[in-house]
Amino acid sequence: MAYTSTDLTNIEAAIIALARGQRAVRVQIGDKSVQYSEAQLPDLIKLKSDIQGELGSFQFRTYAKNGGRCS
Repeated sequence: MAYTSTDLTNIEAAIIALARGQRAVRVQIGDKSVQYSEAQLPDLIKLKSDIQGELGSFQFRTYAKNGGRCS
């Protein structure tokens, strides 16, 4: 699945909400809506890391493809 920066923002907001004591959050990722509970916080943190890795790789490829210039 190709993630977007919006997906990352949604995951980060969910992590913050759960860390602040909210018992459950609903996260929109692409066209799917998934509910996470406070017990699944480690899963959300892993997902955040995966998305950051994917987005970082995409940004690096774009940068390298343009000869070191941001597009």
